[in-house]
Amino acid sequence: MFREFMIQDIARMVGSTTHVRGLELVRGVSIHSKQTHPGDVFFALKGEHTDGHAYAAEALTNGACALVVEKTARPEKDIVVDDTLYALGELGRRYRRLFSPRTIAITGTNGKTTVKNIIGRTLSRRYRTLFSKKNYNSLIGLPLTIFELSGEEVFLVVEIGTSSPGEIERLCEIAQPNFGLITNIGPGHLAGLGSIEGVRKEKISLVTAIPADGFALVGEGVGEVGARHVHRFGSAMIDDIDITENGSYFSYGGTRYYTPLLGRGNVYNCLAALCFIREMGRSIGEDFADDIAATIGTIASEQGRMEPIHRGRVIVIDDTYNANPLSMKAALDFISSLDRRRVCVLGDMLELGEQSSVLHQEIGRYARGRCDLLYTSGRFARLYGGQHFAEKSRIVKHLMLYLTGDEVILVKASRGLRFETIVQDILKEL
Repeated sequence: MFREFMIQDIARMVGSTTHVRGLELVRGVSIHSKQTHPGDVFFALKGEHTDGHAYAAEALTNGACALVVEKTARPEKDIVVDDTLYALGELGRRYRRLFSPRTIAITGTNGKTTVKNIIGRTLSRRYRTLFSKKNYNSLIGLPLTIFELSGEEVFLVVEIGTSSPGEIERLCEIAQPNFGLITNIGPGHLAGLGSIEGVRKEKISLVTAIPADGFALVGEGVGEVGARHVHRFGSAMIDDIDITENGSYFSYGGTRYYTPLLGRGNVYNCLAALCFIREMGRSIGEDFADDIAATIGTIASEQGRMEPIHRGRVIVIDDTYNANPLSMKAALDFISSLDRRRVCVLGDMLELGEQSSVLHQEIGRYARGRCDLLYTSGRFARLYGGQHFAEKSRIVKHLMLYLTGDEVILVKASRGLRFETIVQDILKEL
């Protein structure tokens, strides 16, 4: 629950020199005019396709008591700043400083959301814990999570993402983590970060932000870090893996685990959470072994993240939330392990910069060796070498002509291609 402030206090916290005369209490923060409630301060954020300043009047109609804007139109309500996104982060940073939860920040090329959920739910079994919703990992999502702090939390678990240099450093300024976890490092967001080394440098800035009395856990692909408070984990720590279409079994540290999450990639995510919780237990003198085993054994896939949907004897794997080379290979490895006819519906992996063509060709070769039917749609997806469709809506009608009733159908692409519509169309036809 957001702690209430006077409007003048909000102006000071976001770095505005505006003299606001209002005496109202600010009771919340809004970035969407339609979701603004009475007593909210509305931040007029600029996006790729819209500008929040155009919706300021609607926010006022819905009860906003103040507006954080870059250009003033209503002097009695406007808190003027140079950059509304930065101002939102400043409010989040200063709000975070009002409380003292043990804060855990999680980043990496893959698995951030799943690992965050496992750790957050495990800690919640014993302690008041706030962890970010879905993938609220951006310069917008992170402050919105922080505003939910009430002061009663023992742990705050946040996910932090990046697509350009300096973002993780800024997110750490806002979150002020005591502990960090890097799941892995691979080719992702290369358009903004330039190269794998650029990705690594950006991700490692999380380790730099961890204080000496905390620790960081880093996974595969991270390379040399050079910090004393860093622990490592990797796939070699996992034994006796059994991947099935209903979940996975694996052994770690002499204990056998089951998770309903699908594929080796999710076994790796479970390992990341297990290793982190073990170190956290050592740090605070607690044994979380039973808690994390119970969490891993019951956690379900989030929508669009290796989510299995059963229709008769057919399984549709909805992995449409995002895609990069590492996650593509993990999904393809999973379906290739099943004793079923394997169908792939694949789209572009976005934000790979100059390496886009090469990486799509590489994934195409990987896919063709692991599936029976390969359908593609998207600008770069043509390079996969499957049966290509200029219009993704045509894929489903064609696919239905060739189904025998015992398939696993993987649908995967970057978020921008909205391949969830293909999943919906498949389910309507089955």
